Amino acid sequence: MNQGMILHTIVGLLLLLIPAGALYLLERKMLRTFILSVARMGAQLLVLCLVVWALYKVDSPWLLIAWLVVIAVGSGWLVLKRCSQKGLHLLPAVSGGLLVSVAFVALWLLALALPVRVFDPRWFVPVTALLMGHATAMTIRGLSTYLTALKADEQQYEFLRGNGAPHFKALRPFLCRALAAVVSPSVANLRVLALTAMPLLLVGLFMGGLSPINAFVVMLLMAVACVSVSVLALAIILFLSDRVLFDQYGKLIGKD
Repeated sequence: MNQGMILHTIVGLLLLLIPAGALYLLERKMLRTFILSVARMGAQLLVLCLVVWALYKVDSPWLLIAWLVVIAVGSGWLVLKRCSQKGLHLLPAVSGGLLVSVAFVALWLLALALPVRVFDPRWFVPVTALLMGHATAMTIRGLSTYLTALKADEQQYEFLRGNGAPHFKALRPFLCRALAAVVSPSVANLRVLALTAMPLLLVGLFMGGLSPINAFVVMLLMAVACVSVSVLALAIILFLSDRVLFDQYGKLIGKD
């Protein structure tokens, strides 16, 4: 980084004086939290940039696979944290579901739909990152809804089981709530993305040399993939979590 770049960076960071000044005048208690959050964000961005730069520089399929596994584990931990799960008993199921669903949808897109070289970092990294981010956000909604419904309406589940309903049929009302919690926000988010984030991504595709029609196809496929990966991730996670949440007799295990 040359001196000119350092100077321009400092000038850009001076924009932080606007929110910092507002907090200083109106809500000084939040000022320290704001500064720490900005510093943490800067450190995270620096680490992320170095990691992505290494992925592009090395261009190794094994390194890309390791990247996918790491972000799946990190995303699984984030899901459990947002769902207020104190233990890590669901971490293998959540991380495994995210990993399998994102890997499947990403490979489908890169190898069959687009198609491009699967382990090209220029495609693999942004596609998997976007899919993982969307799947994580929707899984938080779906899994939280599912666990909350099970805890609140456990008697409904026991009633259905007591009347001879199979395990899956007794869970169907709860699964429907979890699915609705994922699909509805996904569709709503796509409408918002079309007006906010998508134009920025399109500019990036244009700068990468894609024609307007090819950029449209890529964005359309990514939008479809985001909805698909969120539903697939939820299905796999709930399937893998079943043995953790229920005992061999189908009774709900009381774990927070």
